[in-house]
Amino acid sequence: MFRLPRHSKPLKQIAVIALAIVATGAMFETADAGKRRSRTADDSLQETISGPPVIAIVSLKDQRVTIYDAAGGSMSARVSSGRTGYETPVGVYSVLQKEEEHYSNLYDDASMPFMQRITWSGIALHSGQLPGYPASHGCVRMPDGFAQRLFPLTKVGMRVVVAYDDVAPVEISHPLLMKPTPPPALRSAVAIPMSYQDDDDNDAKAFEPDLSNWPARQAEFNALRAVAAGKQIEADSAIAEAQEVEQTIADKKEPRDRAARVLRKAEAAKKSADDRVTKADKKLASIKSDRMKKRWEDAKAKAVKSAEQAAAKVDAATEALKAAEAELKTATDEAAPTLAARDAAVAAAKEAKHKAQPISVFISLKTQRIYVRQGYEPVFDAPITISDPEKPIGTHVYTAVDYKNDGKDVRWTAVSLEHRDSDYALNDDRRHRLSDADSPPPTDVGEASAALDRITIPADIQTKLSSAVWPGSSVIISDEALSKETGKGTDFVILISTEPQGGIKKRPKQFFRGDNFMSDSADDYYYGYDRYGRRMYPRQKSFFGWW
Repeated sequence: MFRLPRHSKPLKQIAVIALAIVATGAMFETADAGKRRSRTADDSLQETISGPPVIAIVSLKDQRVTIYDAAGGSMSARVSSGRTGYETPVGVYSVLQKEEEHYSNLYDDASMPFMQRITWSGIALHSGQLPGYPASHGCVRMPDGFAQRLFPLTKVGMRVVVAYDDVAPVEISHPLLMKPTPPPALRSAVAIPMSYQDDDDNDAKAFEPDLSNWPARQAEFNALRAVAAGKQIEADSAIAEAQEVEQTIADKKEPRDRAARVLRKAEAAKKSADDRVTKADKKLASIKSDRMKKRWEDAKAKAVKSAEQAAAKVDAATEALKAAEAELKTATDEAAPTLAARDAAVAAAKEAKHKAQPISVFISLKTQRIYVRQGYEPVFDAPITISDPEKPIGTHVYTAVDYKNDGKDVRWTAVSLEHRDSDYALNDDRRHRLSDADSPPPTDVGEASAALDRITIPADIQTKLSSAVWPGSSVIISDEALSKETGKGTDFVILISTEPQGGIKKRPKQFFRGDNFMSDSADDYYYGYDRYGRRMYPRQKSFFGWW
């Protein structure tokens, strides 16, 4: 403890306080740096994972995160979630972005190593201090060594479930869960041009199904990627051609705009001359002095002459503008087929690319609709029938984790979100948590199946879904509607309205586009609470620790 002398002078007091803060900060920095450098495996509660992670489950009550692979293997660790008032919202998310070195733009430039974002408004999984209780502003802090080992294993698109009570996924089979169309005959993999292999950095990190045990499905996947690459080549060629005609249009717009400016200037000059003529007429009608009358007659004559000259300039400028507009219209009409071909090629490339990506389905009891997304973009939505619509259905996440039966069927797991204890005061009481050695209780298969029993999907929609199902695809059923966090560049985000959401609600309503923060919202604005990229100046550890 640092104690100030009773009669110390103000400047001396300030100096002592400053030295105390510096010393304390250095102490934290030294201890923290040592901990980060050690990167031991002791921070993992248990680790049996053997394949790529498919789902992460965060338990707020138990302050634990568990990562599961397709075979049921797992790795888990203690966490620190959002403190009271800034609670990490219970709900369904997915990894949207990964950044090994990241810093908070909102909370004192706090370090967020091995950041895996689950909302654009700033909620993420990342390395941070674990005091043994909820302490963050909404993020899920993980042990540093655990976060570092997990980071290269996960892919963008991995499902993340934040639950109050811990729960483990269980295997489930149900007629409503999509079955894939029959695999095609085994064929040789189609080569993808090198320039189109992982050309997008974000796509290179995106989730891909593990098809190593299913050669027919691997060939199908390779063929789809090859088709997508071919479509992208066509789109790139169409884009290049469109850029040429767009430049031609731009070249025609410049003289059109110049002619429009000349016309506006001529019209202004004519109006000014006409106003002078009108003013002279009024004066001539009111004055009786011959001398003044002669002066205003001369003024009117000059104004009339100016008006006639201005009118001639207006006529000439009007003709010039008509000619420029005609040339622009001709160029635009000639370019229309090229631009339309460009748009069609880009759309075809995007569609082909999405066919090799997992599909996400969300069924909402609140809106009585089914929503479908693929590649983080909406595909379609439609009305759907849910029996007993006045009865809650809960929130359930069904994930296609692998193929089975020689690739003719998909193996699904289910996770149901339950909150068996409504007292959030227990959130800070470790006596009620599962111990490190305890395994999370499995999801109630009967309850998860009962939710599916209440859904009726039209046959045509079921056919569309079956044609697009890959391992990594998911079906989410919930009482809730889509969260406002669901937007551009996201999978479905479902927040449970009966649980605290302080970690999102306490954030200022700013949106990010490029390098600018903006107060008005738009669908294509990313939330901007955390700065992208590495800092351009040396890192300074926040006195208050990691976010």
